[in-house]
Amino acid sequence: MKSIFKSLAITGAVLVLCSGTAMAESRYGYASSGTGTVTATARVSVSVTVPKLILLRVGGSGAFAAGTDTVDWSLAAATPAGIVNGNNTVIAWDGTTAPTFTATAGTVALPASAWTNANAGTISCQVTTAFAAGGPAATDLTVAIGGGTLAHPAGANVGAACTGATTAFTSNSVRTSTWTYSLDSSNAANWRAGAYSAQITYTASGT
Repeated sequence: MKSIFKSLAITGAVLVLCSGTAMAESRYGYASSGTGTVTATARVSVSVTVPKLILLRVGGSGAFAAGTDTVDWSLAAATPAGIVNGNNTVIAWDGTTAPTFTATAGTVALPASAWTNANAGTISCQVTTAFAAGGPAATDLTVAIGGGTLAHPAGANVGAACTGATTAFTSNSVRTSTWTYSLDSSNAANWRAGAYSAQITYTASGT
């Protein structure tokens, strides 16, 4: 009976040792002479996982809001004889010179910022909603970079820049700039009257 209990005790000890989940190890040093130096080492494996994150802001913070994140222009008409509001107003028009239209707001500046801890960050843009026919086009919009460290996708105008090409920015540092939007209204005499809107979607990616 005693040998049975001894056997069960040994088996239980083996099971305890086999079921452990520790990632360390144990070793020993032994010198039978009792002299000299003995050593033992034990290694522990350590693992750290850092999540990948990317942040992008163009314009206001938080969720997109049409009133906050809209670059808005109104055009004012002009002729050599002048224009005022009203109907059936007398004007000394020469009958040959087309009117001109000027964007009353001039330029509109928006803050732009990005950050990522990915190996490399890029920004691209797409015109996801185009202007309706008869009015301005994406090629009539330009964006100037007001210093800082965050470049806008390159191109002579928004139509050229927002075709999928990317511009890079450095990781692990907040990159900021001011993107100033302008409307070229030199061709506005060919646009039909009305309200026109478009939407540009910027995408920041990290690899």
